[in-house]
Amino acid sequence: MILRGVDGCPAGWLAVSLDLATRQVTGKVFPGDAVSLLRDPDVAVTAIDIPIGLPSRDRPRRVDEMARRRLGSRASSVFPAPHRATLPFASNDYRAACEASAEECGKRLSQQSFAILPKIKAVDMVLHENPELVERVFEVHPELCFQFWARPQQIRHPKKSGFGFTERIELVRSVFGNAAEEIRASISRAEANDDDILDAFAALWTAERIHSGVAERLPAELDRDDCGLPMCMWV
Repeated sequence: MILRGVDGCPAGWLAVSLDLATRQVTGKVFPGDAVSLLRDPDVAVTAIDIPIGLPSRDRPRRVDEMARRRLGSRASSVFPAPHRATLPFASNDYRAACEASAEECGKRLSQQSFAILPKIKAVDMVLHENPELVERVFEVHPELCFQFWARPQQIRHPKKSGFGFTERIELVRSVFGNAAEEIRASISRAEANDDDILDAFAALWTAERIHSGVAERLPAELDRDDCGLPMCMWV
């Protein structure tokens, strides 16, 4: 049985997988197409850093604000998920995406949200075409995962800083040994950044918590979007 943590990376998706029988951890880069990433029948749980359930005019997404409150001084790492009405403009039309967002919620789409809109759309399409995957694919936010992982201590520094990298790599080593360094040696920096690797491990840590039945869902009461997809994060 395989558990998987996934983070977006320059080459597409970085997947860090744990074989529960052997405890072996491996890393692999998947291209932008999310089909092969999410439909692998050997993977029991995929924890992925991407918005899944999307807000609409009548169904706001509570989880983003909840995550920001939990993160406190690092709240800016959580930005609002784009509205479903923006998905048709995922390819290259930022202006049209902003207009669609403004019509839905009165706010333009941020550049950060627009940058990952193609990945959001790719995952959304796979889940709509394979609705059974909702039982195996879970949204996470790495910074929230690291905060829970560090308890009772606090993550104090941004992930892009030297101190922040040290805080996070020490957590990864405490559970997964030198697996992060081994994956770094096998995947080029053009494909994935150091923080992509650490974020994928944070997702993997949560995937194991989900599989073990000890993970926490935000919010506790399940919200669903207009298409029936869950609007929540797991930690």
